[in-house]
Amino acid sequence: MNLKNETVYKSCRFWSKKKLHDSTSMKVRLKASKTIWPVPQIEQVFLPDFKIKPQINENLFMNLELISQGAFGKVYKVKQLNSDDKFYAMKILNKSLVINENGIQQVKNEVQIQSMCGHHPFIVNCPHFWQNRNQLFILSDYVGGGELLELIHKHGPLPEELCRVYFAELVIIIDFLHNAGVIYRDIKPENILLDDDGHLQLIDFGLSKWLPQGCRTSTICGTTQYMAPEVLESEYNHVIDWWSAGVLLFRMLTNQYPPKSHDEIKRDLENVSQGAANIILKLLETNPQCRLKSLHQIKKQPFFYGFDFADVMLKKYKPNEMLKKLLGETKRSSHPLHQELPRFEEFEDF
Repeated sequence: MNLKNETVYKSCRFWSKKKLHDSTSMKVRLKASKTIWPVPQIEQVFLPDFKIKPQINENLFMNLELISQGAFGKVYKVKQLNSDDKFYAMKILNKSLVINENGIQQVKNEVQIQSMCGHHPFIVNCPHFWQNRNQLFILSDYVGGGELLELIHKHGPLPEELCRVYFAELVIIIDFLHNAGVIYRDIKPENILLDDDGHLQLIDFGLSKWLPQGCRTSTICGTTQYMAPEVLESEYNHVIDWWSAGVLLFRMLTNQYPPKSHDEIKRDLENVSQGAANIILKLLETNPQCRLKSLHQIKKQPFFYGFDFADVMLKKYKPNEMLKKLLGETKRSSHPLHQELPRFEEFEDF
């Protein structure tokens, strides 16, 4: 009787005769049995670009100071903990504001484009971006030389020799972006920083968009004073960035915005070389078909006669040294501090 009961008991204890190599399969079954909670909608809409709980996150940085404030959030200078001299610019965006303004694709475009193009010597790199429940985080390299706009206000109008170097770096940036299938749509001195040697560093890809060559778009966006006329009138393409570049060159040379007519532009450019005046007039051509619209065309202009673009890419020109030589360190501009310019931001068809 006891023997029979023992036999039945052992037969029920099916694990008694073998070890749980079974322990591995049991762990797999246990893991599979756990409830998988769905990702909240406010996090899901920003995936896969903005990761959740990555190794690099906001807890690894110390906030040092506020740099700027935009429509969706703020930008801070931060220091990586346990690092003596590693600084970054951290943009923190409010998710609810982004969603309410239909800006989800916009912020995705921003990090995709900047992270993929950040290896360029004149574009600020964006190595990390992530999200928590309520915020988006975009981490970029910190550039401490200030904005190009500050330089224009302090020393403007800038010497033509210096403007030539700055403009050469700018057109190299624009050509690179267009060849990568990107339209920038917000060229202005506020979006251009200067590194320790004075070289340009393009930031803020918030209005940029993937746009293959030959394609067009219709979203009205940009900064009014730098906006090509066709943006407000019809569909447009990459040529609008060249218009903005022309406005910026005019601004550097005169410390003013260009007037509407070519006759007025010519009058305001009486104190610059004929080559500088001609290239600006060709960039500010209201007919996009007649406008300068490629690096190849730019290089052929008399403004760049004898100029070596290869040296620009190698950063052989030293803008800060040129500035000290041409202007000295004591010159001050009497112009008031700048006010932030209005931006058109319509995101429905971004």
